[in-house]
Amino acid sequence: MLTLAEAQQRAVRHGDGPLLLLGAAGTGKSEGLARRLARLVEEEVDADRILLLATTSATARRLQSRTETLLKAPYEELWIGTWPAICERLLRAHSTAAGLNPFFDVLGPAERLAMMLDHLNELPLRNHEIRGNPAGLLARLLAQIDALKAGSDPPEPDLAEFCAAHDRIVAASGNLDGGDVFLTLGKLLHERPDIRTEIATRFAYVMVDEYEDTTPAQRTILVKLAEENPNHLYAQDASGAPTAEVPSIMLDQQFRQPAVRYWRCSNERAQAQAVAREVEHLLGEGTAAGAICVLIDDPAASGGPVSAAMEERGIPFHLAGPAALFQRPEVRDAIAWLRVLAAPDDSPAAARALTRPPIELRAADLARLTTIARRRKVDMVSACEAALESPQIPPEGRERIQAFLKLYGEASAALEERRADVFVRRLIERVGLRRQRLFAAEPEVAERLLGLSRLAELASAWARREAHGTTRDFVRYLSAVAEAGVEPAGGEEPPSPGAVLGLSRRAAKGTEFDHVFLLGQGPEVVQARLSLVCSRLEQARATAENSEEETQEEELFGPAEGLHATYRKLREEVLEASWRAGRELSEPRLDTVIDVNRAIARHLELLKLAALAQRPGEEATAQAIAAVNGLLRQVATPEQQTELDASPLDAYLLDSERERDGRRMLIAARHEPSLEAFLPRRGDGALSLSASDLDLYLTCPLKYKFRRVFGIPEEPTINQRFGILIHSVLERFHKDAGEGEVTSGGLAELMDLFESGWRRSGFGSSDDELQFRDRARQAMRLYWERECEAEGVPVWLERKFDIRIGEHQVRGRVDRVDRLPDGSYELIDYKTGERKSEAQLENDLQLALYRLAAREAWGLEAGTGSYYYVLDADKVAAPVLVDDAERVERTVLEVGEGVLGQDFEPRPAPTTCGWCDYRLICPAAES
Repeated sequence: MLTLAEAQQRAVRHGDGPLLLLGAAGTGKSEGLARRLARLVEEEVDADRILLLATTSATARRLQSRTETLLKAPYEELWIGTWPAICERLLRAHSTAAGLNPFFDVLGPAERLAMMLDHLNELPLRNHEIRGNPAGLLARLLAQIDALKAGSDPPEPDLAEFCAAHDRIVAASGNLDGGDVFLTLGKLLHERPDIRTEIATRFAYVMVDEYEDTTPAQRTILVKLAEENPNHLYAQDASGAPTAEVPSIMLDQQFRQPAVRYWRCSNERAQAQAVAREVEHLLGEGTAAGAICVLIDDPAASGGPVSAAMEERGIPFHLAGPAALFQRPEVRDAIAWLRVLAAPDDSPAAARALTRPPIELRAADLARLTTIARRRKVDMVSACEAALESPQIPPEGRERIQAFLKLYGEASAALEERRADVFVRRLIERVGLRRQRLFAAEPEVAERLLGLSRLAELASAWARREAHGTTRDFVRYLSAVAEAGVEPAGGEEPPSPGAVLGLSRRAAKGTEFDHVFLLGQGPEVVQARLSLVCSRLEQARATAENSEEETQEEELFGPAEGLHATYRKLREEVLEASWRAGRELSEPRLDTVIDVNRAIARHLELLKLAALAQRPGEEATAQAIAAVNGLLRQVATPEQQTELDASPLDAYLLDSERERDGRRMLIAARHEPSLEAFLPRRGDGALSLSASDLDLYLTCPLKYKFRRVFGIPEEPTINQRFGILIHSVLERFHKDAGEGEVTSGGLAELMDLFESGWRRSGFGSSDDELQFRDRARQAMRLYWERECEAEGVPVWLERKFDIRIGEHQVRGRVDRVDRLPDGSYELIDYKTGERKSEAQLENDLQLALYRLAAREAWGLEAGTGSYYYVLDADKVAAPVLVDDAERVERTVLEVGEGVLGQDFEPRPAPTTCGWCDYRLICPAAES
């Protein structure tokens, strides 16, 4: 464990009262906060009575991970998070007192942008320059509103007028924006002393990291809480003046002192190539890709060259940022299909859909197609239909156009019939954007899957908010968000394991990496542990004086890649060529033989690279190529030999040999990477499991892999959506009722909550949905009647646990904990599915796990555990067996061993495969 400096130790030992912890980046402020939290828990302060706030998600994740590692004893939960997340949670708990809808949403920039576009005629934009781009203007105005609510200078009259209109529209929807969360909570703490006291005493200790970045609205919340409880510790960067007048401790020992180098690059391309080359060296020396970060001034504007240079060397690279998702090729492909389906006259979208897989119309044929569109003054889709009869288009091109029209026709027919989220998922599968990539383990493959999954999640989030919106509405929303470059719904993207990360400086705050490349920024940023490269373009002024700068020039002929890197790059091309050839074998057309021979030639070239990379001795590349070519001529057909002769591979390898002299062989003899980086883990490296994870793996390990390892989204069923609604309604009902008897007015309140939740959950008017609604209304009445007669009293709702079983961490939450008249406790889990009898629950795992968790995490002996089947208004107790704890432990260890051993073989069964969303991609379903 890291040895603390003397000043850090004083901060860790600090008891009651306020304290300001000052220090520059890298002096261990965050480590001090995590250590202090752990010390307080060791002194028998409940972990959930300590609040730790951070400005950035990266800092919150790091604090969470570090604290989880330090804490040894079981605990209920940790209140560690960002300001938006924690304040929203507090406000949601007191929504009634704040005069808010209990089911309010916090709208991000993307949702508000779409809402403002829908109410464009109601907005006072007369004095603003729209310039044909209302989305761009609105995005800028929304950013100004966010700055205003964060505490910037008073607005100009025009902005104040727009802000008032914006707030009226958002309030009419029953929701809040991000700034309103802090303002509303601050107002509530000011006007309701009882709630202020409740929250202040709820948290015995409050700690804030990155205090210098807090807004006036956030600091107002702290001031109000400190009036009731002064046990606040704030960690602040020492570069500025202290913003809090309290006792302070200065940290002056630097724990991060990376080796610093300076580059002067001739242009952006040279800079990107130099970064990619250096990263390849680091990877070859064994550095993990996730330990490397590239900081870019504006990822949306300047990230392209870096992404391209990384791709040239086969380096997995994740460019993060508000618009980064929409720059990924696979996401752009999907958006192109959506746009052309919604608007056939969208020529750029049609061109991308036609030239990208699976159509891959050749450039010459696309030019002929656009000529037809111009001459006939029709859209691209109509031009495709006309091209089928045109002598200008060769037969092979006509077949590709015909394939496009077939896909377009099928998707267009479903466009008006399906919800946006369902349509997007079906489109991704039907067009084949995933294809065989699902079964590969390369980090770049997972990166593509993350992009597609994120797009599907955006559609699902939009469909929940816009219950009556159409797919065309979603496409308009998606296009506006992509064009404006705002953060899409759902907030921050999940980290991409196994990839080098590209970030803006703002997004990088709170992160740490072994190696950091700063492009166009000053050397004061010290997120690097081992090495820091500060790079500038020649026309930019140097930021460091008397420093020896390394000159980086552009490589006009591209990177001099080694044989192993070339092999990896060609391997992906071979897989793509094989897939195309296989598709054409199942649907033969005129050029099928040509494509098959081309695919075989690519396989032979891959074999050639493997032979060259593994040749013994010091034989020159030219001689080795000649020898291998002689052997290949003995097996290749004349047609395949023609393809090999036309290939530029030999010339490329010979050029690379000359460029490669003196350069170390990188990524030597790399084995196929495993899925280790994608397994769900917590901060200390332990495998993270839940009760649903255990059930999922036991049902089908391959489905667990698709859902939890690859993260492929499933289409939410009406049963799942309904179950979420019922859980939310019952939780809210009991929270409002408090600990006590159900009142006579409880039924009306329960029904009001259900109706409000139903409207906001995106349910429509189909027969299936209306039947669910009728059953739910009846179930709510029966539930209330049963609660009036129930002996147990709910004392905890949605109570969380986090326990260690073996080397694995198991976490979850119990829907409800009742205290019975005899003083014992009953654990209750709501179910909206088919009722099971007590005999069917004899070997139940979930409630057995909950009883074990209650004992380990809460110190609570629960005598019984029951499933409450809401639609049947019946509660069934699961039998308690003497070996329950042993059975749970054995199952967790078996599942953990299977996941860590990457045993993801499918377990086909008629009862489970029939409703599985992954049937299309499951090998067990292919027979």
